[in-house]
Amino acid sequence: MKIKKKKTKLLLRDALLCTIFSYIIIFVLSFLVVNISFFDPLKKVVKDFSLLDIYYAENLHDVGTLNSEIVLINIEHRDRFELHQLLDAVLEEDPKVVGVDVIFKDRKEAFIDSILAKTLQHKKIITSYIIEKDSLITNHKLFETGEASGFVNLNFDNQESVVRDFVGVTEIDGVRHRSFSSKIAKKALGDKKWKKYNYDKKFHGNTPINYIGDYTAFLNFGFDEFMLSDNKAVLKDKIVLLGYMGEPMGNVYDVEDKLFTPLNKITAGKSIPDMYGVVIHANIISMLLNNNLLLRVSNFWIGVITFFCTFLILVYIIKMERKSRFTYRLTKKTVLFIFTVVMTGLALWLFKIGIILHIVPIIALTLLSTSFVKFYKDLMGYIKTKRKWKSYMK
Repeated sequence: MKIKKKKTKLLLRDALLCTIFSYIIIFVLSFLVVNISFFDPLKKVVKDFSLLDIYYAENLHDVGTLNSEIVLINIEHRDRFELHQLLDAVLEEDPKVVGVDVIFKDRKEAFIDSILAKTLQHKKIITSYIIEKDSLITNHKLFETGEASGFVNLNFDNQESVVRDFVGVTEIDGVRHRSFSSKIAKKALGDKKWKKYNYDKKFHGNTPINYIGDYTAFLNFGFDEFMLSDNKAVLKDKIVLLGYMGEPMGNVYDVEDKLFTPLNKITAGKSIPDMYGVVIHANIISMLLNNNLLLRVSNFWIGVITFFCTFLILVYIIKMERKSRFTYRLTKKTVLFIFTVVMTGLALWLFKIGIILHIVPIIALTLLSTSFVKFYKDLMGYIKTKRKWKSYMK
């Protein structure tokens, strides 16, 4: 009994030391990968990949009914007078909020600009601007709407990256800026509900987007389709978003104001952007209206889970290595395969209930650590020749 306890203690100690030993080597090797330009394409692929992209792309998420709270209208490449007419027609139907994802940077025709500017001052309209480094790209002074405006940036880091998160609030030179989506959602919800959902405290850094679909997931109209419609009354008490959605609407190859999202059918390799900016805003607004925010497991807890998983796997592998070298390799591969499948299934299930667990580092570090068991064994053998040292490994 005492011998068995002693062996168990040695096994646990070796597994712990092997975990630390493996992490040190991986940490050193990671510096080589980071600092050698040869690995840049690999780093980009790893950074842009998420298991949840497959979840979305393969339609594993629940595809609900058409979202009728938000209405999308394609502005195409219409001129300012036509946009003024569109806004007038929309406002006539008494919507809850109207978001205009267009920037009127310069003045053009004086009369048309003046009537458009007057329409944009309507209390139900939220306009947009872009944050570029430390400056703002805004409407011309004539079209400014003061506080009734929000930034439309969706990817501050890299326009070519997949848009999985959004920034609700950011600060530039001590001035607080709120995003276009959150401005619209706040106006639609009202102060009472906004405070109830505690969004002001939740918007720190990046917030994951809970996508419900592309433009077809929302009630949508082309420009002419809406202007000629006899059913404009459908806009009453709705959130209406005006923005560019291709010509013709939803054109796969029209990449103007289009970004990569997890819904892209091509999850690896080359692809074209799949979703228009205004549609991403619609997904964010839908999430905020229904308080369907996703909870992301912090890096600290991912680190704890990774260490715990690595330790447990190494306990089993070190034990098997001592028992039988013949079955060791097969057992090792089987255990690692089962571990990967279980972790993948767990991540997908957690995402289904609104929790994001980034399993790539957990699986990668655990699998890599098992590759260093032999080196750890050799190290123990060397230490034994130099000093008195007990180890579970032969």
